[in-house]
Amino acid sequence: MGVKAKRFELRAEEATLDRIQRAANVVHEQTSEFVRKAAIQRAEDVLRQELVTVMEPEQFDKLMSSLDVADTAPRLAAAARKPAVFKRR
Repeated sequence: MGVKAKRFELRAEEATLDRIQRAANVVHEQTSEFVRKAAIQRAEDVLRQELVTVMEPEQFDKLMSSLDVADTAPRLAAAARKPAVFKRR
């Protein structure tokens, strides 16, 4: 673990803070370490959801099969027929 360089302040109701502290004590951790770990886990969960696309199996199969079908892409074909602007040395 790297050097801890920043502080983070948490404002919450006393009952909430007591609950967090009790839970930290159960797992024999300092309250700040307990909160830090919980925050990291939540951040990872949120970011993982942002990166994952969930869809029905039928929709996934349709997507995958569509990738195997070539598109005519007339503008791309026209660009490929043009002479190269840059030449390799």
